Amino acid sequence: MRNIQRMSIWFVTLGLAVPAVQADSEVNGYLAGGLEHDSNVTVDELNASSDQSDEAWVFDAGLEGILKPTEALNLTLGYDLSGRRYHNLDRFDQDIHLLSADLSYDFDPVTVGASYHYSYATLDSDRFLDFRRTSLYLGSLIGENVYLLASVQDKSKDFNEGTARDSDIRGGSFDAFFFFNQARSNLVFGVDLDDEDARSDAYDNQLLRLRVTLVHRFTVGGQDSRFRLGWRYEDQEYDEVVITEEDNRPLNDFLTRDLAERTSQRVDKARVVEASWRLGLNEVFSLEPTLSYGHYTSTIDSADYDRFVAGVSLRAGF
Repeated sequence: MRNIQRMSIWFVTLGLAVPAVQADSEVNGYLAGGLEHDSNVTVDELNASSDQSDEAWVFDAGLEGILKPTEALNLTLGYDLSGRRYHNLDRFDQDIHLLSADLSYDFDPVTVGASYHYSYATLDSDRFLDFRRTSLYLGSLIGENVYLLASVQDKSKDFNEGTARDSDIRGGSFDAFFFFNQARSNLVFGVDLDDEDARSDAYDNQLLRLRVTLVHRFTVGGQDSRFRLGWRYEDQEYDEVVITEEDNRPLNDFLTRDLAERTSQRVDKARVVEASWRLGLNEVFSLEPTLSYGHYTSTIDSADYDRFVAGVSLRAGF
């Protein structure tokens, strides 16, 4: 899978080398800030909750540049920054910096592309996690109302404190987009598969994620608005092996030894519903209320909890 990263970098370098003088270009950006209530403040990458509620100021900003050297070739570069500042639990304050590059070519009817994402997160102002993802993807429009997208990914996690959770991940995803209501609405069905190989065997796992998202765009008071409703299900099975007395039995006792290893396996499941409404106030500003509820179950107590998050933010786009 390392070849995916090399190919992606090669594609991006090639796109940057195309003369920009003959290219169409576009720059977009946004700023957003608001307040959020979290019933159970959580660090997602640690699969553990604080069992405490709190409010946080949230902010988000992004800048995106789109370059089209030809009608079929598209290069997108982006930077996003998001963060939370909790009122009481400031040890959970987070910032996430994200750099991205995407290069695609439309061969009609198939689009081929490569992308690279790099992010680093801070926790309580200290560097916490570096994450990298390289993808190769294929997309195709079927008829007028269905778009199919498939990708393979090579990902890695590097934690600042300790190396046990550091991992390499091989993944794949498939999405089917169904457009209706004159393309103002779409329904997306998606599936993700990840195989994570961590430095410590206790964190090796396989992830299955199912996603369904409905997006509807409409006009209120002459301004564009958008409603989004999403649901996802995750099943994450760990390959944790605990050494027991059965492991010391004779090598020909395969059934007993295998049973001992299976009984120590950790399994996490999640069911999450999310809803948001972007209400346009004018051509620049919009108001965005958000709600989400997650039910997380696990064989590990610290990863077994419920979580409700509600927030509202003011967004400016340019």
